[in-house]
Amino acid sequence: MDARISRPVEHRFQRLHGGGLRVYAPAKINLNLLVGPLRPDRYHPVDSFVCHVSLYDRFEIRPSSNPKLQISCTGWDCGEERSNLALRAAYAMRNAFARSKSVIISLHKEIPAGRGLGGGSSDAAAMVSALARLWRLDVPFEQLMKIGERLGSDVPLFLGPPCARMTGRGEVLEPATVHDFHAVVVLCKALCRTPDVYRAFDQHPQEMGPQLDAAVLKDPPSTWRDKLVNQLSQAARTVSPALADVWDTLSKALDEPVCLTGSGSALFVLADDQQQAIDIFGRMPPALQELAVIVSANPW
Repeated sequence: MDARISRPVEHRFQRLHGGGLRVYAPAKINLNLLVGPLRPDRYHPVDSFVCHVSLYDRFEIRPSSNPKLQISCTGWDCGEERSNLALRAAYAMRNAFARSKSVIISLHKEIPAGRGLGGGSSDAAAMVSALARLWRLDVPFEQLMKIGERLGSDVPLFLGPPCARMTGRGEVLEPATVHDFHAVVVLCKALCRTPDVYRAFDQHPQEMGPQLDAAVLKDPPSTWRDKLVNQLSQAARTVSPALADVWDTLSKALDEPVCLTGSGSALFVLADDQQQAIDIFGRMPPALQELAVIVSANPW
């Protein structure tokens, strides 16, 4: 089986005839994810190096005379309309800055939900940025970030740099320099609902471990991928025995460090370049090759 390769898109926004925009929303992977016990404000502290990668949801937004914002969806399941983060972001932007404006949204999802890839949060961030551009809003970036924070803890991540160290509850971002990389991402069929994973974590909470020295990440990933930690790993395995089975099968077949992104259920193996990623893909069991996609670091 030939590897599916999702290559980087150079520009996030593309103008459409008639005044609309085509917009790309990248997935993310958590290279190293540290999580601490629940805080009094009911959030968990996190400390993670995170990078956007070249797997994208894509949507088109066009001006509309209908006062009701409209959305259609293809690809992976978008969930209920009322909980769709892209639509919620559009309403938040209109309510804050442009009450007379309306749009039609056509969303195509390549990033499945429940895999720890941040698709919904990325859609929301892309919508915030796109509407600021489409409606020619003269709005400070800090205000857009505030809207992102209200939509979800991970949304500011996708308004920020392509790689960042994320702390606080996810809202504090510091740009990070990470060596160029590829990754084989396995989109496990098992779902891991984030609340379920955190509840499992809270049954056996850990103190936050030490973070990697940021300087290490400037070297090729083959020199540091075996040092990566995700403190939600055991909780995710508890919530989803099917994920644990896939993880163990993949680790045995590859004899390479297999990592979980976010709260799961997507797994990934880092590679220094595309050929190394293709070689890793070639050693995977055929049933898991069908679930895999090769991505690279996103440039924006």
